[in-house]
Amino acid sequence: MTPYALASLPSMLGIRAGSKVSVINPPRGFVQKLNPLPDGVEFLITAVSGLDVILFFTEDPQELVQRLPALARAMALTGGIWVCWPGGEGVRKGLSEDFVRHAALDIGLVDNKICTIDATWTGLRLVRRPRGRLDKPGERKQAPAQA
Repeated sequence: MTPYALASLPSMLGIRAGSKVSVINPPRGFVQKLNPLPDGVEFLITAVSGLDVILFFTEDPQELVQRLPALARAMALTGGIWVCWPGGEGVRKGLSEDFVRHAALDIGLVDNKICTIDATWTGLRLVRRPRGRLDKPGERKQAPAQA
């Protein structure tokens, strides 16, 4: 059994004491699956900045591309956006891990974690690109010639 199998859903999603959380388009019963929550967690509906954890559920690639920039602006500097899409057996595959990753890269976000939310939903966590990390390795710089 992996250590993740023992972790609670809030823990796997990075919801800690005092977190500011927004849940967008959740499937029926999802919010109840987050209980028990750590102390001081705040659910915010209309926040435009400072969110530690954003859970965005969607089945529509177009909705993802349209809403992702605003979600990124609402995220705290060290926060993350979980883009969640249905991926179970027999589910129409409108979104995929690769599509979410490319949409994120287009606006300067990178993925750093994946999570099976439940039997239907999968989530990919997006964060701001760490400073100092290049898109692609460049050519190696040559040492200056010694005279």
